[in-house]
Amino acid sequence: MTDAPLATQAPPGGDGLLDSGQPAAGLAADALAAHLAAEAAGFLRELPSVDLHTLRRVGAALHTFEQLLDPGWSQDLREELARLGLLLGQERAYGRRLARLLAGLDSLTCTDTTGPERTAGPVPQQREAEGLLARHPGAPKARALLERQLTLGRSRAHTTALQELGSARFHALADRMTLLVSDLPLRPAADRAPANALLPCAVAEASVLVGAVEALPLERGAVPYTGDMLHDPGDDQPWHQLRGLVLRTQYALEVCGPLLGARAARPAAALSDLARVLARHRDAAEAAEAAALAALTPRITPATAYVLGVVHADQRLEVEAARHVFSSTWPDLDRSGWLTDAWLTNR
Repeated sequence: MTDAPLATQAPPGGDGLLDSGQPAAGLAADALAAHLAAEAAGFLRELPSVDLHTLRRVGAALHTFEQLLDPGWSQDLREELARLGLLLGQERAYGRRLARLLAGLDSLTCTDTTGPERTAGPVPQQREAEGLLARHPGAPKARALLERQLTLGRSRAHTTALQELGSARFHALADRMTLLVSDLPLRPAADRAPANALLPCAVAEASVLVGAVEALPLERGAVPYTGDMLHDPGDDQPWHQLRGLVLRTQYALEVCGPLLGARAARPAAALSDLARVLARHRDAAEAAEAAALAALTPRITPATAYVLGVVHADQRLEVEAARHVFSSTWPDLDRSGWLTDAWLTNR
């Protein structure tokens, strides 16, 4: 798995917070309310469907800019959004795992004729590129087992999601989302200039992200395919949490977009790229776990268990590859200065 490296370029300058050099007019409350109102309006328009990206964006804004909002109201709504997102996301998660595992199994069992190979004899021989599990007797049963278990899980998650969308708790949440459009509960701290209220919150979010990255053993991911991740899923959780921090920082830049202007585009794009890398890390880790659980199914044949073990190892190598891409890409973003206090506040 490869990913394009982050382009390195000195962050653009400018004398003001906007491209025009003039600070944004109005109050921080106006900018935050406008952002949340737009997201909430999209949420309400889509009902009864729910866009999980909208849930994450609203939850992230409530977290990052909590000091500007009524604390009890903000925390309660954020917890409800997180709970709903986790519940509704399970169906998609099962679908991702199934698609990834079947694609991986297809790759491992493929018998792809790539064309004639020239030999010294008069008749060219066909050159075949075969997967590690090509023609393995356990592959069909392993595929059927994965399909059965993950399809069942997805069906159960779908039923749970439908029940949730028809529940009184969900309708109460939708009613609370209307407050984001019409009556956002704010604290006095929001009655300040946006540069003095919003940007420090974004700086704090970026600092948490930088600290979380510094706590990771990035040097282990600097060299690709060392095999470190084959049998060590215990340290996945900090990487999963890191994706949430990357997204929160990206969303904070979106809220501060009217202040930063075009300057925010490149760091936001860089963070979006890192979030995609970490999403692949999450997908591969979850798929590996699903393969390992399938291998624990009672009374499966040794051949089936072997195939599932190979599929598990293949996904753990994908985990390692994603960490390598992140470890190789992050230094470019870190050196750019885009996430520093000085750059974000344009001092």
